[in-house]
Amino acid sequence: MEMLSFWLIWGVLGAVMLIYYMRCAHKIRSVLWGTVSGLAGLVLMHYFGGGIGFSPEFNLFNIMQSAILGIPGVVLMSIANLVI
Repeated sequence: MEMLSFWLIWGVLGAVMLIYYMRCAHKIRSVLWGTVSGLAGLVLMHYFGGGIGFSPEFNLFNIMQSAILGIPGVVLMSIANLVI
């Protein structure tokens, strides 16, 4: 049940981001900006996140999360770490 919930949440988030990017006037620019800002946020959190007690690892899941969701994905990762 937990795995189903996990994939359902990520599927919904991915669909929301896809709809968001399709409605933007500059689709390619929006996707690139969201991906670059999310990856930059992940790198910054990895190297400087020790000050707040959370330094995410560079693994495939974290990279894909920050690339697809952008900065909100990095914030979601930080909040999930505090809650769990």
